Amino acid sequence: MSVIIDDTCIMCDACLQNCPVNAIVDDMHNPTGESRYYVQPEKCIECVGVFDDPQCAAICPSIGCITWDMPYTKAYEEHYMQSDRYAIGTSRSGKLLSPSHREKKYREDIPPEARGVGKEVQEEPEALEAG
Repeated sequence: MSVIIDDTCIMCDACLQNCPVNAIVDDMHNPTGESRYYVQPEKCIECVGVFDDPQCAAICPSIGCITWDMPYTKAYEEHYMQSDRYAIGTSRSGKLLSPSHREKKYREDIPPEARGVGKEVQEEPEALEAG
């Protein structure tokens, strides 16, 4: 996972419908039990190689509810495996789909210091113009 949907999500289904790898599940299927949409870290590819930007954030009407998370790679395995924020799935053969088992593509132009700290994937148009 390289994006997180936070609790400001209005559950409009826009991201769910636009994720090219079906990495997003609705609040009824959130494996953590929280009442919000959830991005499955073992599936999210940040739309690398598919779109210029993550489509979940591009379509989201709740600007700021989708933020960057750490890359789903071996280097950040502890981040994903030691937190109750994530419910890492298993393969059909029963293997845990940890980052070391199946690393995912990520946007290398987003530095680690901008990840996992609530940095918005999508910014307000005014913030982009001023920046």
